This record gives sequence, C-alpha cells and structure tokens, in this order.
Amino acid sequence: MKDIIKDLIKDTLKKNFKDVSFDYEQIEVNLCKNKKFGDYSSNVAMKIAKKNNSEPISLAEKIKSSLEKSEQFERVEAIKPGFINFFVSENLKFLVVEKILREKEQYGKNSIGKNSKVLVEFVSANPTGPLHVGHGRGAVFGDCLSKLLEENGYEVVKEYYVNDAGKQIEILVTSVIQRYHELIDSNLNFSYEDLYKGDYIWDIAAELHRNFSSDFQILNIIDLKDPKIDLYMQRIKDALSIEKFLKIREISINAILENIKSSLRQSDINFDSWFFESSLVDDNSLIKVIDFLNQNNYTYQRDNALWFKSKDFGDEKDRVLIKENKDHTYLATDIAYHEKKIKRNFDININIWGADHHGYISRIQGAFKIFAKEKSSLNILLVQFANLFRGKEKVSMSTRSGDFITLKQLTDEVGKDAMRFFYLMRKSDQHMDFDIELAKSSNSNNPVYYVQYAHARICSIFRKLKEDKKKFNYNKNNLKNLSKEEELKIINKLSAYPDIIITSANKYEPHLITNYLRELSQEIHSYYNKHQILVEEEDLRNARLSLMEATKYVFENSGKIIGINMPDKM
Repeated sequence: MKDIIKDLIKDTLKKNFKDVSFDYEQIEVNLCKNKKFGDYSSNVAMKIAKKNNSEPISLAEKIKSSLEKSEQFERVEAIKPGFINFFVSENLKFLVVEKILREKEQYGKNSIGKNSKVLVEFVSANPTGPLHVGHGRGAVFGDCLSKLLEENGYEVVKEYYVNDAGKQIEILVTSVIQRYHELIDSNLNFSYEDLYKGDYIWDIAAELHRNFSSDFQILNIIDLKDPKIDLYMQRIKDALSIEKFLKIREISINAILENIKSSLRQSDINFDSWFFESSLVDDNSLIKVIDFLNQNNYTYQRDNALWFKSKDFGDEKDRVLIKENKDHTYLATDIAYHEKKIKRNFDININIWGADHHGYISRIQGAFKIFAKEKSSLNILLVQFANLFRGKEKVSMSTRSGDFITLKQLTDEVGKDAMRFFYLMRKSDQHMDFDIELAKSSNSNNPVYYVQYAHARICSIFRKLKEDKKKFNYNKNNLKNLSKEEELKIINKLSAYPDIIITSANKYEPHLITNYLRELSQEIHSYYNKHQILVEEEDLRNARLSLMEATKYVFENSGKIIGINMPDKM
C-alpha cells in the first residue's frame, strides 16, 4: 500500500510540479497510528519545500489538491506544518491484490540496501564438537537475517569464523589421542577430566586408528598424565613430535568441520565464506596488528604479558593479548580478524553471538573503531540460549561431558521446517522454550503446522477448481466484489507485508516475519471456515480466487525468507 501511494505522489510531482527538484527515492509514506489522521501520512511537502523556497503547508495543499482527485482516496488532508494524510478508498486496497499478482515472487522486495555490502558472521562455534541445539538458534537467526537483508537489496556475505587455533583445539587433540590409545590397548583406562568426552571423540579416534594403525602410539602415555592440563598436553606433544600432533589436529578439525557443515546443510544453511583463525597467524596478520597497537599506544606490558587498553573503550578492565608464555589470546586473533573485515570493504559488519558473550562486546567494538575510522560499522547482536523441553520436562545438557542433543538430532526428530520456525518465533535476545513434542504435533497448536496448513488449504481450493473443470480468470474489475469483513482483513494484512520486510531488516528482527505469518494464517483459516470460495457466481468466484492467489504468493515469499517449505498438501 505504501509503495502504491509513493508511486501516486511521484506521478503527481512529475506531472504537476515540473519545476520542483527532488530525489523521488526519498519519498516517505508511513502508516498512521491514530486512524483519525487517516490510513497513511507523508512529509514529502516538508522535504521539497526547503529545496524549492516554498512554505511546506502551501506546497502540501497543492499536492493534496492534485491527489484528492484520484479515485484511490476517499479523502486527502494537508495539515500543519506540512503533512499530507491519506484516507484510502476500497479501490486502492484492491490494487494491492493486483500488485501482488503482477510482481509475484518479487512482491516485498525493495532496493533500500542497494550498493551496501554486509558481512554477517554467525554460528562460528569452536570446531571441538558437533553443533548442538544451543547453536541452532543463532544459526537460524543469522541465516534468516541474511535473507531478509538480501530481500532489501543488500549485498550479503555469510561467514563462519573457524576458531582452529588456541587451547581448546589442543584439548580436543589430546582427547582424541587418549581415546586412540584406548583403542590400541583396551587395558588403558584414562580419566577424562578437563577433556572432551562425547561419542564423536570415539569416532575421530576410530578413524585415526583405522587409517594409521599404531603410527601415533606413545608407549608410556599413561606416565605422562599430570593434573595440570597445559603440562599434560605439552608432554604429549614432546613425546609424539609436533608434526604428528599437528597431523592429528588436522584430522580432528576436518572431521568436526565436516560434521558441522553436514548439520548446517540439513538445516538449509549455507555459508559463502569459511574464515580460519589459523590464517591470521600463518600470514603474519596477527603480528602486524599487534605491532600497530603497540606503536599507537593501545597496549602496555605488565607481568611479562602484553595488555590491550580495553578499559579506554568501556570494558570493565584491560585484557591480555599476549600471555606470559608468549601464546596469543582469543582476543588478539579476534582483533586481527576484525581488522581483516575492515580491509575487505564491507559497509556493515554484523556479528551474531551467544548472550554469554555480552561482556566481550565493548573490547571488540573498541578495537574495531581503532581500525575502521568510521568507514565501516560493526553491529553485535546477541542470541539467548533456547531451553529444550519434551512436553513439561526440561532436557538437561552439558557440552564438555558430551551429554547434549545435536542440531542434527533435533532436525531429524522435528524436521527442518519446525526447527527453523520455532527458533524464529521470539525476539533473539529473549529467552525461549523449544517444546519438541509440540514441534512434532500435527494440529493447530503447532504454529508451523498452522501456517503451512493455511497455505495447503489455499492450494486445495485450486485443486478443487481443476477437478470441477473450471478455470481461474483474473480481472481487476472483479475485485470490487470483495466486500466481506474477512476479505478486507486479508487485504490489509497483505498490504502490510512490504513494511514488515523493511522493518524486520532495519531492526534485525526476523521474528516479525513468523509473527506476520501466524496472523495471516489466522485470517485465512477464519475466511476459509466462514465463506465458500468456489461459488457459482463467476465474477465473485474469480475475485475470491484472486485474493487466494495473492495470499499464496505472500506465504511462499515469506517461507523462502525464513527457510521453510509451503506444502501443497497436508
């Protein structure tokens, strides 16, 4: 509806105000919250007036005089200081149906983000185990947000940052080595405190044993055990050789990454780029960034360690970049990674993190500002953990112990569509409960079933039409037959769709799409249950079919954004 009014304003300005200079792309039309001021309002007169040495209210009156002749409006008002309020006619509302049937898959798309490059980094879970249900919400949120931005004309790159360097990876390798030795000698029995314990460790160890037999065996490994994990890992490296340790590291990371990629593909999530933390070390990017921070007084030495002055950027305290043993911290490589993002010339960088990273924001934002120099922006979005339930029973999980439900297991059980829809039902920074039993149910209490069933019902109408050997013939003149309250509610809901697309992207809130779909579904179910669509009277039948066809496109366009199928039958 807003786009239609914008086009009418644009046509009026071009025809009747040829001496007025104005960028037509800047025309704004907004929904009126208070209906006494109309359905929609525009401040176009105030925008034009200053550039053309006119009084806003005077120009608003002239524009109003031209637009009120249109049969698309019941009334047009000009009010001080220069707003134009529109009371739309039924004819204009019907134009929405015509617009959807003309634009089809393009309805809702816009070019707001044209010429803007966006990097969306999400998931980025350490490759130390499979993705679990805790990662799922951020994965789906990031994927849906990326599609929303693309719908608004942005050029989007989806990136996974692979933390393949650092202590957690060495703990992973040590975990695999212990399991590997148990496969070689069943008499060995390790304790697994501070190490990873999941079945996937067995799988990697079994692959290692299968392909390399006892090539990596350490004969006295049981004697190397030490309560200090760092010392234990160093002893294993020394006994094994750094080359063999790195080989096991490569095999372990590759196995887990393939598992992660498989889980993401099953969830219909694909990344454009996989950026490896280790590359920052290999190409000396980390050293260059540290040198820059040193030279520009952003660091200092204390206790034989190098500290970043993160307190200057709102952090609660300064943070270590290089430890006493000369190992770098995650913060050091994270800063180098963000410096790389800036060099890649993205206008907007979006990081999607778990809510437990809240305290990390200020130090990364601070470091980003040092290198960005306002040429690029960084938005960090937090995603709360999802509590998993089976009915009323909460499912407990522990990552380190290996007692967790993987994203693959959840998707296998409830299906990709339910998994994605449920994760998107609430604002990302709010806690949510994911009820597995509800997600599997086939009734109206299940929101994804409710939405998909609405689409399937529309498809059933067209199947019945074909069975009756009748045809759908669209004629815009028939739309005036849509006079029922339920029909006008559906039209209003369809009119709101382009605004939902814009608002969802601007506010980074994909849950607005799932909310919209549930509301649209409610209108369709109410209409279907109350009115017959395939009536005998041909003009009325085609009018109602036009409305259903338009609604079908909006269901399918929305479904593509949130990543769910819209089935023809259920």
